[in-house]
Amino acid sequence: MATTDTSNLVSSKTPLQPLYYALYAYHANRPSKEADNIEGDKGASTSVADFLQREATSNSDFSLSRIVTDLSTEEEHVLRDFISKKLSKGTVYGGSGNVNELHLGEEEVSCYFYLLRQTSLDLEAELDGTGGSFYTSQEYVICFLSSPSSGLEIFRPELDAYCEGTSYLLDQKELNNDRIKTYLAKWFTESAEYICRCVNRFQKDIAYFINAALMESHLDIQGATTQTKEDVKKFMKACSLSDLLQKGADNDATSNIEGMLIDLDVNSSSNSSDTSSALGDKPVLRIEGDMYKIENAEKSNLADEWAVSMLKDTSSSAYLRQVIEDFKLKTIQDLNTLKRLVRQAENDHYALYRAYTFLRDCGSGAILLRQIWKDDNSVSVKDTQNVLRILEDFIKDTDSFRKD
Repeated sequence: MATTDTSNLVSSKTPLQPLYYALYAYHANRPSKEADNIEGDKGASTSVADFLQREATSNSDFSLSRIVTDLSTEEEHVLRDFISKKLSKGTVYGGSGNVNELHLGEEEVSCYFYLLRQTSLDLEAELDGTGGSFYTSQEYVICFLSSPSSGLEIFRPELDAYCEGTSYLLDQKELNNDRIKTYLAKWFTESAEYICRCVNRFQKDIAYFINAALMESHLDIQGATTQTKEDVKKFMKACSLSDLLQKGADNDATSNIEGMLIDLDVNSSSNSSDTSSALGDKPVLRIEGDMYKIENAEKSNLADEWAVSMLKDTSSSAYLRQVIEDFKLKTIQDLNTLKRLVRQAENDHYALYRAYTFLRDCGSGAILLRQIWKDDNSVSVKDTQNVLRILEDFIKDTDSFRKD
């Protein structure tokens, strides 16, 4: 496509709002896995509820140590009391953040908090008073606070990843509080405002990135600053359907989601025919200063509609993130409709025609075909594969996905 100059675009920023952070440390007592395994060998495997109860009981007497915060003393005391109560109940788990409303004086804020578990301390296991043993672990709680309108709940994947990014700072023998403060102070800029930066810079061309993300195409980014490259990658990851489609996948597949979103080889599906897999050259984003060029990229009607909706308000990261989630949900619903029609088409020629017209008119036909081939449950039956190949061949012969 033609080169585009972004030098005259007005950079729209998220409205000013309260943004705070806090980092706490504490020593937690964790039930020994070896002890649970022994109980399991005796035929009395510890249930999840029992495990959490033991964990909560062993941590009933602890204190949080503040490491860094930009809250006032009074506000920090309120937050510390809130987090302490959550921890004492045993309802805070590592690996996924939580969001709750909290009052700091007269101000209501959304509080995101994340339990970051580090390696266990070099201490011998001790008895916990119930016949089991526990080990002591150095753990941290990271808190981010903002106004309720900032939509922290829908940014949990980004916030979780950002919290995990503090690990390298906390693994040092001596904590560098200045470096930790510098990192935590950027939490909203890095975890939420990347959407605003992307949409404001690329405007309607953001549709190319949306389409590439939905097709799980690798986008080759050349000449961009580190910030721009990271922004585009985060944007495409947010637009990808993988987080929704892979919830039922095994743990190994889930742990590799990020790599699949950006770097997946689009020709990796052995079942898919040319229509759903061979997308030609990989799309390229070339940036030179304020100019950029997008090559070998395609758009869909869905991606265009998606981009138009985002351009209605480029100043609110919460609005833009919600638009992404709404369109992803619509795409998943369309995918379920296609699956139903394909199953019916195995024995009904009229259903085959309805499947074709649905793919032709929905605005995301190529995306849906790409995704249905990845669903092992949908394509495990030979008749289903035959239906999909008939649809792909006819679409290819009639050029049904051609944009006017």
